Amino acid sequence: MTEQVINHLKDPENITETEMKHVPVIESEDVMTAEGLFEVTVRLGEVPHVMQDDHYIEWIELYLGDTKVGRVELSPSDEKAEATFTVEPTEEIVGIRAYEICHIRGVNVCGDCGTKAVIMKLKALASCNVHGLWQSVKQVEILSKKIGEGKACRWHAK
Repeated sequence: MTEQVINHLKDPENITETEMKHVPVIESEDVMTAEGLFEVTVRLGEVPHVMQDDHYIEWIELYLGDTKVGRVELSPSDEKAEATFTVEPTEEIVGIRAYEICHIRGVNVCGDCGTKAVIMKLKALASCNVHGLWQSVKQVEILSKKIGEGKACRWHAK
């Protein structure tokens, strides 16, 4: 079995016509709180992708880190190449990611209360029946709901 090539935006300064129609666009909050529910919409292309019998988007998947959030199957009869997912980051994600990347570098810690926040990647993957697999990534900050002891937290006050 041969592995499929995953296409992505090669040069943000010189976007090709094919990339404009195929690179997934991830729309979400930039900051998410652990244990909250967040809506993430993925649409195909800055220029909407066609949905015709001979050329259409077959499916869209969304991942938070390496964990699959979901997959939406599409067909030529769908009006547009778009899918909405519900993302629920957990305290466990914050803890595991903080441990993986380092206890000193890479983890934001509120100087007042000690609350942690980590940077995670939302990854969208989509399949075009003509042009293959396409992927894009968006970084989001996951903020712990656990407030440490100390002064009032500036992050949770936002």
